[in-house]
Amino acid sequence: MKIFAAFVILLQVSQQASAETFKVKEGDESVLLPCKVTAPLPEDTVVEWKRLNPEITVHRRSDNRDQPGEQNQLFRTRTSLRQDAVQSGDLSLTLKNITPLDQGTFTCSASQGQKTLFSKQVELQVYTIDEKYYFDLYVTFLVLFIITLFGGVLSAVLVYKKYIMKGRSAVDM
Repeated sequence: MKIFAAFVILLQVSQQASAETFKVKEGDESVLLPCKVTAPLPEDTVVEWKRLNPEITVHRRSDNRDQPGEQNQLFRTRTSLRQDAVQSGDLSLTLKNITPLDQGTFTCSASQGQKTLFSKQVELQVYTIDEKYYFDLYVTFLVLFIITLFGGVLSAVLVYKKYIMKGRSAVDM
């Protein structure tokens, strides 16, 4: 039972560690990359989304207006922020028409002049249909293997307790 409890705890921890990784399929209509701040932001806040390696500007908003001229051509017309992003603190980015080139680490930042007020990274993984199928198949086999292994260990423990321990207590009498 302790092994099962440890397995459940590890599963929960791994899910929490990957909470900021988003997996989408090539061709998906859109994905929302979350970025929220708790405090209200000043009106002159610049919101910027960049993709790292190489660093390119995905979306930029300053003076409460989107700046499409400062976006990389790859992302132009495919990104959007809420109109009230600075006032609401919801700086989440909607990325449309997902392609394999979208995969990577994205940084959401809010700044005022040279001062960075907030920064957060989000990982986007883009799977082709075949990759997603094989990944799901791999996970299914891994889960079945763990269940089978757990069942085998449990059976061995029960057999040991029932026959070996019973035989040992008969000898002790």
